[in-house]
Amino acid sequence: MTRFDPSPRLLKLALAAMWLAVVALILLQFQWSSQLGDALEQRLNTSLATAAESFRANFQADLNSLCRAIQSGSPAPQSPLPYRLYRVDATLNQITLLNTATELYEPAPPPTNWAELRDELAANIEDLSTASQRRWFNRPWLASSFLPAFYRATASTQPLDEDTSLNRLSGFDIILLDLPTLSARYFLDASSRAFAPGLIESRVTVSFGKMQVFDSAPNSGTSSTPQTIDLLESNQRTLIRPESGISPWQLKAQPRPGALEAAVNSLRLRNLATGLAVCFVLLAASLFLHRMLRRSQQLTQLQTEFVAGFSHELRTPITAICMLAGNLRDGVSSEPTQIRHYGELILEQGGRLRTRIEDILAFAAGRNATPQLQPVDVPGLLESVLREEASLLKDFQVETHFDPDLPLALADQANLKSVFSNLISNAVKYARKGAWIGITVSSGPKDNLSILIADRGPGIEPADLPRIFEPFFRGRAARTGSTPGSGLGLYLVHSRIQSMGGTITIDSSPGRGTAFTILLRTTS
Repeated sequence: MTRFDPSPRLLKLALAAMWLAVVALILLQFQWSSQLGDALEQRLNTSLATAAESFRANFQADLNSLCRAIQSGSPAPQSPLPYRLYRVDATLNQITLLNTATELYEPAPPPTNWAELRDELAANIEDLSTASQRRWFNRPWLASSFLPAFYRATASTQPLDEDTSLNRLSGFDIILLDLPTLSARYFLDASSRAFAPGLIESRVTVSFGKMQVFDSAPNSGTSSTPQTIDLLESNQRTLIRPESGISPWQLKAQPRPGALEAAVNSLRLRNLATGLAVCFVLLAASLFLHRMLRRSQQLTQLQTEFVAGFSHELRTPITAICMLAGNLRDGVSSEPTQIRHYGELILEQGGRLRTRIEDILAFAAGRNATPQLQPVDVPGLLESVLREEASLLKDFQVETHFDPDLPLALADQANLKSVFSNLISNAVKYARKGAWIGITVSSGPKDNLSILIADRGPGIEPADLPRIFEPFFRGRAARTGSTPGSGLGLYLVHSRIQSMGGTITIDSSPGRGTAFTILLRTTS
């Protein structure tokens, strides 16, 4: 099966399409936020109207329950509505008030505005005088236009000589609501229940005629045209109707100034912030993919260069070994001194080949290899490495300085030896012949051991320094020059030092050489 391997150009086109999609989403998000704001405004207005309907339904239910209880003959019915119950006879002259303690009607002075209410009652007496039997039975409670009162004609229980409505009429029951208590307690609780905190902040007012009975926010002002409903209006059959056909009980509900705008703006901002956050994540993801694409291309290039460089690193010692072995086989040189020289060259090239193979194996092992930390005599280890690399250093001036009474380093001896060998061979590889290499071991900060390996070679470009310890990376001068290499040496140096709990830093500039400083923990 053929493997699909997208080209960099195709991936770039895909990223460009993703960026365009992100921009389009941002523009659409602005448009959607505006539409959501309009929808929220309509929903809040609908919720406000629903809350007002709930307020009216609760008021009517409590009022109907009170009227039914009185109509059924309950002496002092319980009700959340604060009220006083009056009874007036058919002549409209004798007024009594129910004493809730004794549950008896006692003579009482007439309520305020009794004259206007008396006229209403008188008008209904005339109306009832010609009413039919059925109308008498279905007579409702009437809401007064002058007092916060509801009244209903009552029939006599005494046997009558003549079956007339006027003779059946014994008087009226009058429910007079206590407006101060109604405002301070009942309407306050009812508005808190109906206009719950989940809605926008609202101003609710209840009026009786031209008199305002209740105001939930008297100092908030007005923000828009209020929603006005009749508290006595109902689509169902009810016990109560306005006496004059026009209800004096009105409810007005409206958002407080700025509350609706604040709720809409808050929703728009939240949706816009959420949408922009999603767009930002998509944009960040596309930028991350773009960066990973570039890194992948760079890694592919570095791997290609590594294969070429490593192949050269292997080919050179193998070619030398084969050539020297062929000369020995063919008897080109039979003198013992020459044979010994050939043997030294074969050992040198074999060691070089072994070092490269160990490097690639160490890279393949990665960070899984656990170092064996033990006390190590760093000056002695460095002297051992210098002896082994003597053939490489024969044309170099090597200066060493080891402070006396140095503590032992806590390190993996094999890994540390490989580090020193790699740094010294790098200095030999990149420095000019006859150049200088300096090695200094001293006490570092915080009881660490400091190892400085410096040269006076060509140095490293500043642009290459941040990536000098990356795998397969080689500086521009090394890539463009003829210096062989695989780009793994410094990566392995860095990873091995880190695995031992140490640090390594580099200080270099073009034309002034390079200095590596290693800090290792000590046993003290």
